[in-house]
Amino acid sequence: MHIAFDGTTLRPGRTGVGYYTEHLLRHAAEQCLDDELSVVSNAPIETIDPLPARVRKHVSPSLLPRLVWMQTQAPRLLRRLGADVVHFTNGMLPLGTNIPAVVTIHDMSLTMYPAFHPLRRVVLNRPFVNVAATRASAIITVSDSAKRDIVRLYGIDAERVHVVHEAAAPSFRVIREPFELQRVRERYGLAERFILYVGTIEPRKNLPTLIEAFARRRRSGDLSHQLVCVGPYGWLSRDIEALIERLGVVDSVRFTGYVPFADLPAIYNLAEMFVFPSIYEGFGLPVIEAMACGTPVITGRVAALNEVAGDAAACVHPLDADSLGAAIVTLASNRDGREELARRGLQRARHFSWDRAAAETLAIYRLAAATAVPSRAAAAALQS
Repeated sequence: MHIAFDGTTLRPGRTGVGYYTEHLLRHAAEQCLDDELSVVSNAPIETIDPLPARVRKHVSPSLLPRLVWMQTQAPRLLRRLGADVVHFTNGMLPLGTNIPAVVTIHDMSLTMYPAFHPLRRVVLNRPFVNVAATRASAIITVSDSAKRDIVRLYGIDAERVHVVHEAAAPSFRVIREPFELQRVRERYGLAERFILYVGTIEPRKNLPTLIEAFARRRRSGDLSHQLVCVGPYGWLSRDIEALIERLGVVDSVRFTGYVPFADLPAIYNLAEMFVFPSIYEGFGLPVIEAMACGTPVITGRVAALNEVAGDAAACVHPLDADSLGAAIVTLASNRDGREELARRGLQRARHFSWDRAAAETLAIYRLAAATAVPSRAAAAALQS
Protein backbone atom coordinates (compact mmCIF):
# COMPACT_ATOMS: atom_id res chain seq x y z
CA MET A 1 0.00 0.00 0.00
CA HIS A 2 1.23 3.48 -0.85
CA ILE A 3 0.32 5.94 1.92
CA ALA A 4 0.44 9.70 1.36
CA PHE A 5 0.69 11.72 4.56
CA ASP A 6 -0.03 15.43 5.07
CA GLY A 7 3.12 17.20 6.27
CA THR A 8 1.88 20.80 6.02
CA THR A 9 1.87 21.28 9.82
CA LEU A 10 5.52 20.21 10.19
CA ARG A 11 6.73 23.78 10.57
CA PRO A 12 9.05 25.63 12.94
CA GLY A 13 7.28 26.82 16.08
CA ARG A 14 4.56 24.21 15.80
CA THR A 15 2.22 23.29 18.63
CA GLY A 16 -0.46 20.63 19.12
CA VAL A 17 -1.43 19.50 15.60
CA GLY A 18 2.15 19.73 14.38
CA TYR A 19 3.40 17.51 17.19
CA TYR A 20 0.49 15.09 16.62
CA THR A 21 1.50 14.87 12.95
CA GLU A 22 5.17 14.28 13.69
CA HIS A 23 4.68 11.64 16.40
CA LEU A 24 2.11 9.74 14.36
CA LEU A 25 4.23 9.87 11.20
CA ARG A 26 7.39 8.71 12.95
CA HIS A 27 5.73 5.76 14.70
CA ALA A 28 3.75 4.76 11.61
CA ALA A 29 6.99 4.73 9.59
CA GLU A 30 8.51 2.30 12.07
CA GLN A 31 5.57 -0.11 11.67
CA CYS A 32 4.55 -0.06 7.99
CA LEU A 33 7.77 -1.57 6.67
CA ASP A 34 6.00 -3.32 3.78
CA ASP A 35 4.27 -0.12 2.67
CA GLU A 36 5.45 2.96 0.81
CA LEU A 37 5.12 6.17 2.82
CA SER A 38 5.25 9.64 1.24
CA VAL A 39 4.92 12.98 3.03
CA VAL A 40 3.38 15.80 0.98
CA SER A 41 3.67 19.49 1.75
CA ASN A 42 3.67 22.97 0.26
CA ALA A 43 6.81 24.01 2.17
CA PRO A 44 9.98 22.44 3.58
CA ILE A 45 9.33 19.93 6.34
CA GLU A 46 10.94 20.29 9.76
CA THR A 47 10.98 17.55 12.41
CA ILE A 48 12.70 17.25 15.79
CA ASP A 49 14.84 14.38 14.52
CA PRO A 50 15.37 13.27 10.91
CA LEU A 51 12.62 11.04 9.56
CA PRO A 52 13.54 7.45 8.62
CA ALA A 53 15.27 7.26 5.26
CA ARG A 54 12.43 5.17 3.82
CA VAL A 55 9.99 8.07 4.21
CA ARG A 56 9.88 10.02 0.97
CA LYS A 57 9.28 13.77 1.02
CA HIS A 58 7.34 15.36 -1.81
CA VAL A 59 7.39 19.11 -1.39
CA SER A 60 5.83 21.33 -4.03
CA PRO A 61 7.05 24.78 -2.95
CA SER A 62 4.32 27.38 -3.10
CA LEU A 63 3.72 30.89 -1.85
CA LEU A 64 0.02 30.11 -1.68
CA PRO A 65 -1.60 29.75 1.75
CA ARG A 66 -1.89 26.14 2.91
CA LEU A 67 -5.66 26.10 2.37
CA VAL A 68 -5.33 27.31 -1.24
CA TRP A 69 -2.44 24.95 -2.00
CA MET A 70 -4.44 22.00 -0.64
CA GLN A 71 -7.37 22.70 -2.95
CA THR A 72 -5.42 23.64 -6.10
CA GLN A 73 -2.07 21.84 -6.17
CA ALA A 74 -2.27 18.93 -3.73
CA PRO A 75 -4.71 16.90 -5.92
CA ARG A 76 -2.26 17.00 -8.83
CA LEU A 77 0.62 15.94 -6.56
CA LEU A 78 -1.39 13.05 -5.14
CA ARG A 79 -2.37 11.85 -8.62
CA ARG A 80 1.27 11.88 -9.66
CA LEU A 81 2.26 9.81 -6.63
CA GLY A 82 -0.43 7.19 -7.28
CA ALA A 83 -1.16 6.82 -3.56
CA ASP A 84 -3.69 4.24 -2.37
CA VAL A 85 -4.78 6.33 0.60
CA VAL A 86 -3.99 9.80 1.92
CA HIS A 87 -4.19 11.11 5.48
CA PHE A 88 -4.79 14.79 6.20
CA THR A 89 -4.12 15.55 9.85
CA ASN A 90 -5.66 18.97 10.37
CA GLY A 91 -9.37 18.80 9.60
CA MET A 92 -9.41 19.57 5.88
CA LEU A 93 -8.74 17.67 2.65
CA PRO A 94 -8.59 18.45 -1.09
CA LEU A 95 -11.99 18.34 -2.72
CA GLY A 96 -10.53 17.54 -6.15
CA THR A 97 -9.08 14.10 -5.44
CA ASN A 98 -10.70 10.67 -5.71
CA ILE A 99 -7.98 8.96 -3.66
CA PRO A 100 -9.47 7.45 -0.48
CA ALA A 101 -8.88 10.06 2.19
CA VAL A 102 -8.64 9.84 5.96
CA VAL A 103 -8.99 13.11 7.87
CA THR A 104 -8.25 13.85 11.50
CA ILE A 105 -10.75 16.25 13.08
CA HIS A 106 -9.28 17.07 16.47
CA ASP A 107 -12.30 18.84 17.93
CA MET A 108 -15.46 20.70 16.99
CA SER A 109 -14.55 24.08 18.43
CA LEU A 110 -15.06 25.89 15.09
CA THR A 111 -18.72 24.86 15.20
CA MET A 112 -19.40 24.71 18.94
CA TYR A 113 -17.33 27.74 20.01
CA PRO A 114 -16.83 30.01 16.99
CA ALA A 115 -16.24 32.99 19.29
CA PHE A 116 -12.97 31.31 20.35
CA HIS A 117 -11.58 31.69 16.82
CA PRO A 118 -10.82 34.64 14.53
CA LEU A 119 -13.73 35.36 12.20
CA ARG A 120 -11.48 34.72 9.19
CA ARG A 121 -10.74 31.18 10.40
CA VAL A 122 -14.41 30.46 11.00
CA VAL A 123 -15.46 31.80 7.60
CA LEU A 124 -12.66 30.14 5.60
CA ASN A 125 -11.86 26.93 7.46
CA ARG A 126 -15.16 25.74 8.88
CA PRO A 127 -16.84 25.06 5.50
CA PHE A 128 -13.87 22.90 4.44
CA VAL A 129 -13.95 20.95 7.70
CA ASN A 130 -17.68 20.41 7.20
CA VAL A 131 -17.12 19.08 3.68
CA ALA A 132 -14.19 16.92 4.81
CA ALA A 133 -16.43 15.27 7.41
CA THR A 134 -18.90 14.21 4.74
CA ARG A 135 -16.40 13.38 1.97
CA ALA A 136 -13.67 11.49 3.86
CA SER A 137 -13.52 7.71 3.60
CA ALA A 138 -12.82 7.67 7.34
CA ILE A 139 -12.54 10.23 10.13
CA ILE A 140 -10.05 9.97 12.95
CA THR A 141 -10.58 11.90 16.16
CA VAL A 142 -8.70 11.88 19.41
CA SER A 143 -11.29 11.16 22.11
CA ASP A 144 -14.71 9.61 22.62
CA SER A 145 -15.93 13.05 23.62
CA ALA A 146 -14.83 14.53 20.28
CA LYS A 147 -16.42 11.59 18.44
CA ARG A 148 -19.77 12.25 20.12
CA ASP A 149 -19.57 15.90 19.05
CA ILE A 150 -18.71 14.98 15.44
CA VAL A 151 -21.47 12.38 15.11
CA ARG A 152 -24.06 14.64 16.74
CA LEU A 153 -23.25 17.80 14.84
CA TYR A 154 -22.78 16.21 11.41
CA GLY A 155 -25.40 13.50 11.77
CA ILE A 156 -23.05 10.91 10.28
CA ASP A 157 -22.67 7.19 10.88
CA ALA A 158 -20.67 6.63 14.07
CA GLU A 159 -18.84 3.73 12.38
CA ARG A 160 -17.09 6.22 10.07
CA VAL A 161 -15.50 7.98 13.05
CA HIS A 162 -12.56 6.23 14.71
CA VAL A 163 -11.10 7.25 18.08
CA VAL A 164 -7.30 7.10 18.21
CA HIS A 165 -5.94 8.62 21.41
CA GLU A 166 -2.83 10.77 21.40
CA ALA A 167 0.04 10.15 23.82
CA ALA A 168 3.01 11.85 25.41
CA ALA A 169 6.24 11.51 23.45
CA PRO A 170 8.88 9.26 25.10
CA SER A 171 10.93 12.31 26.07
CA PHE A 172 8.22 13.28 28.58
CA ARG A 173 9.41 11.37 31.64
CA VAL A 174 10.59 11.87 35.20
CA ILE A 175 13.99 13.56 34.90
CA ARG A 176 16.60 12.68 37.52
CA GLU A 177 19.54 14.63 36.06
CA PRO A 178 20.05 17.74 38.28
CA PHE A 179 22.22 19.53 35.71
CA GLU A 180 19.47 19.37 33.08
CA LEU A 181 16.87 20.65 35.53
CA GLN A 182 19.12 23.49 36.68
CA ARG A 183 19.97 24.43 33.09
CA VAL A 184 16.30 24.82 32.21
CA ARG A 185 15.45 26.60 35.48
CA GLU A 186 18.12 29.22 34.82
CA ARG A 187 17.32 29.56 31.11
CA TYR A 188 13.66 30.47 31.75
CA GLY A 189 13.98 32.20 35.14
CA LEU A 190 11.84 29.66 36.99
CA ALA A 191 11.27 30.06 40.73
CA GLU A 192 11.74 27.24 43.22
CA ARG A 193 7.97 26.86 43.51
CA PHE A 194 5.84 27.56 40.46
CA ILE A 195 2.48 26.68 38.94
CA LEU A 196 2.62 25.78 35.25
CA TYR A 197 0.37 26.25 32.24
CA VAL A 198 1.39 24.97 28.78
CA GLY A 199 -0.49 25.73 25.58
CA THR A 200 -1.25 28.43 23.05
CA ILE A 201 -2.41 31.61 24.75
CA GLU A 202 -5.87 32.07 23.26
CA PRO A 203 -9.45 32.54 24.53
CA ARG A 204 -10.58 28.92 24.88
CA LYS A 205 -7.56 28.09 27.05
CA ASN A 206 -9.10 30.35 29.71
CA LEU A 207 -5.91 32.00 30.97
CA PRO A 208 -7.72 35.05 32.45
CA THR A 209 -9.56 32.83 34.94
CA LEU A 210 -6.31 31.12 35.96
CA ILE A 211 -4.53 34.45 36.37
CA GLU A 212 -7.41 35.87 38.41
CA ALA A 213 -7.50 32.78 40.65
CA PHE A 214 -3.74 33.00 41.12
CA ALA A 215 -3.79 36.75 41.84
CA ARG A 216 -6.53 36.45 44.48
CA ARG A 217 -4.61 33.77 46.34
CA ARG A 218 -1.38 35.72 46.11
CA ARG A 219 -3.09 38.78 47.60
CA SER A 220 -4.60 36.71 50.41
CA GLY A 221 -1.20 35.25 51.27
CA ASP A 222 -2.21 31.66 50.43
CA LEU A 223 0.37 31.35 47.66
CA SER A 224 3.97 32.46 47.32
CA HIS A 225 4.45 30.72 43.96
CA GLN A 226 5.31 31.99 40.51
CA LEU A 227 2.81 31.35 37.70
CA VAL A 228 4.61 30.26 34.52
CA CYS A 229 2.75 30.25 31.19
CA VAL A 230 4.52 28.41 28.38
CA GLY A 231 3.36 28.80 24.80
CA PRO A 232 3.07 31.22 21.90
CA TYR A 233 0.66 34.12 21.86
CA GLY A 234 -2.41 33.31 19.81
CA TRP A 235 -5.51 35.21 18.83
CA LEU A 236 -6.87 37.83 21.28
CA SER A 237 -4.08 37.26 23.78
CA ARG A 238 -2.32 40.60 24.08
CA ASP A 239 -4.82 41.97 26.62
CA ILE A 240 -3.51 39.34 29.05
CA GLU A 241 -0.65 41.69 29.96
CA ALA A 242 -3.08 44.46 30.89
CA LEU A 243 -5.00 42.02 33.11
CA ILE A 244 -1.83 40.98 34.93
CA GLU A 245 -0.93 44.62 35.51
CA ARG A 246 -4.41 45.45 36.79
CA LEU A 247 -4.34 42.51 39.19
CA GLY A 248 -0.95 43.52 40.54
CA VAL A 249 0.93 40.28 39.82
CA VAL A 250 3.40 41.46 37.18
CA ASP A 251 6.38 40.29 39.25
CA SER A 252 4.99 36.79 39.87
CA VAL A 253 3.62 35.83 36.41
CA ARG A 254 6.12 34.76 33.77
CA PHE A 255 5.40 34.20 30.08
CA THR A 256 8.17 32.26 28.36
CA GLY A 257 6.75 32.41 24.83
CA TYR A 258 7.34 29.43 22.57
CA VAL A 259 9.66 26.84 24.17
CA PRO A 260 11.66 24.30 22.12
CA PHE A 261 10.38 20.76 22.44
CA ALA A 262 13.64 19.60 24.07
CA ASP A 263 13.14 21.90 27.09
CA LEU A 264 9.49 21.10 27.82
CA PRO A 265 9.98 17.87 29.83
CA ALA A 266 12.31 19.61 32.31
CA ILE A 267 9.85 22.49 32.75
CA TYR A 268 7.06 20.02 33.56
CA ASN A 269 9.38 18.23 36.01
CA LEU A 270 10.29 21.44 37.80
CA ALA A 271 6.68 22.59 38.26
CA GLU A 272 4.96 21.97 41.56
CA MET A 273 1.71 21.47 39.68
CA PHE A 274 0.27 21.80 36.19
CA VAL A 275 -3.03 23.68 35.75
CA PHE A 276 -5.01 23.42 32.52
CA PRO A 277 -8.36 25.28 32.83
CA SER A 278 -9.36 24.99 29.17
CA ILE A 279 -13.05 25.42 28.38
CA TYR A 280 -13.06 22.93 25.47
CA GLU A 281 -10.57 20.37 24.13
CA GLY A 282 -10.56 17.44 21.74
CA PHE A 283 -7.92 15.68 23.83
CA GLY A 284 -5.71 17.99 25.91
CA LEU A 285 -2.24 16.60 25.21
CA PRO A 286 -0.41 18.79 27.80
CA VAL A 287 -2.34 16.97 30.54
CA ILE A 288 -0.81 13.63 29.57
CA GLU A 289 2.61 15.21 29.06
CA ALA A 290 2.52 16.60 32.61
CA MET A 291 1.38 13.27 34.02
CA ALA A 292 4.16 11.41 32.20
CA CYS A 293 6.63 13.77 33.91
CA GLY A 294 5.21 13.03 37.36
CA THR A 295 3.64 16.47 37.76
CA PRO A 296 0.28 16.68 39.63
CA VAL A 297 -2.51 18.09 37.45
CA ILE A 298 -5.57 20.29 37.89
CA THR A 299 -7.95 20.53 34.92
CA GLY A 300 -11.23 22.10 34.01
CA ARG A 301 -14.25 19.84 34.37
CA VAL A 302 -14.92 19.34 30.65
CA ALA A 303 -15.71 16.11 28.84
CA ALA A 304 -12.47 15.39 26.96
CA LEU A 305 -10.21 16.34 29.87
CA ASN A 306 -12.21 14.17 32.27
CA GLU A 307 -11.92 11.31 29.78
CA VAL A 308 -8.18 11.71 29.34
CA ALA A 309 -7.27 12.39 32.97
CA GLY A 310 -9.58 9.86 34.61
CA ASP A 311 -9.13 9.95 38.39
CA ALA A 312 -5.52 11.16 38.07
CA ALA A 313 -6.30 14.90 38.17
CA ALA A 314 -8.17 17.33 40.38
CA CYS A 315 -11.09 18.69 38.34
CA VAL A 316 -12.86 22.04 38.90
CA HIS A 317 -15.32 24.25 37.05
CA PRO A 318 -13.04 26.02 34.56
CA LEU A 319 -14.81 29.40 34.75
CA ASP A 320 -14.98 29.63 38.56
CA ALA A 321 -11.88 31.49 39.75
CA ASP A 322 -12.70 30.82 43.42
CA SER A 323 -12.93 27.05 42.91
CA LEU A 324 -9.79 27.02 40.78
CA GLY A 325 -7.89 29.07 43.35
CA ALA A 326 -9.05 26.82 46.17
CA ALA A 327 -7.88 23.71 44.29
CA ILE A 328 -4.47 25.28 43.67
CA VAL A 329 -4.03 26.25 47.33
CA THR A 330 -5.17 22.82 48.52
CA LEU A 331 -2.59 21.11 46.32
CA ALA A 332 0.16 23.60 47.15
CA SER A 333 -0.29 23.02 50.88
CA ASN A 334 -0.53 19.22 50.72
CA ARG A 335 2.66 17.39 49.75
CA ASP A 336 1.02 13.99 50.24
CA GLY A 337 -1.81 15.04 47.93
CA ARG A 338 0.66 16.14 45.26
CA GLU A 339 2.57 12.87 45.52
CA GLU A 340 -0.64 10.85 45.23
CA LEU A 341 -1.78 12.75 42.12
CA ALA A 342 1.70 12.39 40.63
CA ARG A 343 1.59 8.63 41.21
CA ARG A 344 -1.85 8.33 39.60
CA GLY A 345 -0.75 10.54 36.72
CA LEU A 346 2.26 8.36 35.92
CA GLN A 347 0.00 5.31 35.83
CA ARG A 348 -2.58 7.10 33.70
CA ALA A 349 0.00 8.30 31.17
CA ARG A 350 1.04 4.69 30.54
CA HIS A 351 -2.45 3.99 29.13
CA PHE A 352 -1.59 6.13 26.09
CA SER A 353 0.98 5.11 23.48
CA TRP A 354 2.08 6.45 20.09
CA ASP A 355 2.93 2.88 19.05
CA ARG A 356 -0.69 1.91 19.67
CA ALA A 357 -1.95 5.09 17.97
CA ALA A 358 0.15 4.33 14.88
CA ALA A 359 -1.03 0.71 14.70
CA GLU A 360 -4.68 1.76 14.99
CA THR A 361 -4.20 4.48 12.37
CA LEU A 362 -2.55 2.08 9.89
CA ALA A 363 -5.52 -0.27 10.30
CA ILE A 364 -7.83 2.63 9.40
CA TYR A 365 -5.75 3.35 6.27
CA ARG A 366 -6.15 -0.26 5.15
CA LEU A 367 -9.88 -0.15 5.82
CA ALA A 368 -10.27 3.09 3.85
CA ALA A 369 -8.20 1.78 0.92
CA ALA A 370 -10.07 -1.55 0.86
CA THR A 371 -13.54 -0.06 0.96
CA ALA A 372 -12.67 2.24 -1.94
CA VAL A 373 -11.53 -0.56 -4.25
CA PRO A 374 -14.99 -1.46 -5.67
CA SER A 375 -15.90 2.14 -6.49
CA ARG A 376 -12.53 2.80 -8.15
CA ALA A 377 -12.77 -0.40 -10.17
CA ALA A 378 -16.30 0.53 -11.26
CA ALA A 379 -15.11 3.98 -12.35
CA ALA A 380 -12.32 2.42 -14.38
CA ALA A 381 -14.78 0.05 -16.04
CA LEU A 382 -17.04 2.94 -17.02
CA GLN A 383 -14.14 4.77 -18.61
CA SER A 384 -13.04 1.74 -20.67
